[in-house]
Amino acid sequence: MKRTWRFWLALWVSKIITVGLLVTGKKGTTLPGKIAQWIDPQIMRRLSRAYNEGIIMVTGTNGKTTTANLLASILRQAGKNFAFNQAGANLVTGITGALIQNTGWNGLARARLALLEVDEATVPKFCEQVSPGLAIVTNFFRDQLDRYGELDTTVRMVKESLPPETVLVLNADDPLVAQFGTNHMQTIYYGVERTPDSREESQETREARFCPECGTALDYSLFHYGQLGIFKCPGCGFHRPEPKLLATDVRPSEGLLLFQVDGGPFSIALQGYYNLYNALAAFTAARALDVNEEVIGKGLRMFIPQAGRMERFRLREGEITLTLVKNPTGFNQVIQTMIGLDKPLGILIGINDLAADGRDISWLWDVNFERLGACEAQIQKVVCTGLRAEDMALRLKYAGVPVEKLVLEHSLAGAVDRLQANKAEDEVWFMLPTYTLLFPFREILEDRQRSAGLSTRAARDRGEEARA
Repeated sequence: MKRTWRFWLALWVSKIITVGLLVTGKKGTTLPGKIAQWIDPQIMRRLSRAYNEGIIMVTGTNGKTTTANLLASILRQAGKNFAFNQAGANLVTGITGALIQNTGWNGLARARLALLEVDEATVPKFCEQVSPGLAIVTNFFRDQLDRYGELDTTVRMVKESLPPETVLVLNADDPLVAQFGTNHMQTIYYGVERTPDSREESQETREARFCPECGTALDYSLFHYGQLGIFKCPGCGFHRPEPKLLATDVRPSEGLLLFQVDGGPFSIALQGYYNLYNALAAFTAARALDVNEEVIGKGLRMFIPQAGRMERFRLREGEITLTLVKNPTGFNQVIQTMIGLDKPLGILIGINDLAADGRDISWLWDVNFERLGACEAQIQKVVCTGLRAEDMALRLKYAGVPVEKLVLEHSLAGAVDRLQANKAEDEVWFMLPTYTLLFPFREILEDRQRSAGLSTRAARDRGEEARA
């Protein structure tokens, strides 16, 4: 596509804005991307033509950021140079801004490969202008109903938007994702044999109770979590496809997840079995890009958790794990991970209802907080903060968490102080904020980490030494 005067004006103006942001000590790709889109609505299409080594798209409800960063870690180990919206700005404006960052003033791309995290509701607009060579689809769950609408609508829009020539890397264990491979030209599936938490029966809230092909209720021989598991439709025969990459012998070990693929051992420094799927998605995509398994294994081992994805902060008082919560299934998995540690728990939950969080907080009643109520001896305290702190405390009260263990604190710094107060022996701390509270809490924790004489980088290096 010919580059018009609009393209050059959009490119140069957005790059000037980027320089201005850097000079003032600010970061971001969204504003430059927004201005560029306003000047040239086709700029993303024009920029994407430069990536002759391919464009990798990562989408789905949960795990997009972690999967993309795991794959980025592997690609770096493989010596690849690539454009990447690492900051997680996954709407059209943020993606455009990331591509502009990788483009010089002369309009030439600095890398010929792009790795782009794309919000699932943005996929239709993205694919109107960009044809990804490879697309990873992680999973689909209900998320921010006021923004996304019905889940079936989101799934259908994503499925219909993907170009037929795109190689699909699909989660075989999620029927909502597995259906994408039906009649698609090139599909690679990944899945899990079982985890220590897999069960033949499930009481969890789950999405895909019915076959996406014929509407018959699905039968499951094994549940991993949510609707993920080994399924089959008794009506039309739709079933969990055979994974080309299957994780076996899955087990946790001292903050690591250990697993095998084709008999070879692999590990990631992440907690929660849901993160195993993120690792498998990145593994499968890397293998499709002809990265050898030794490099893949090193990339997984060297991965450092990103902002609010089981991210660890080492403070004078002890270690805090910060992880984003945004929907029932993800929250349930975090609860499972915390309880599975079998240690005294101090928990901070921060709930806001701003636009980026989702205005409708009724999803909190679909989270299985009753599991916390059933572990009264293990729970030391639950600090509730944020704009909807009272709603969160009420939900926990009805879930059976003793009122004397609930703490209301609207000051964010004060909430961290209350979390760390009166620490029990071996008590571990988790902070679980919604999106608009994530970065304010990160800033508080990073400041306290620095004041303890341990920078974020040094803390990560120390964690890497421990893993080694």
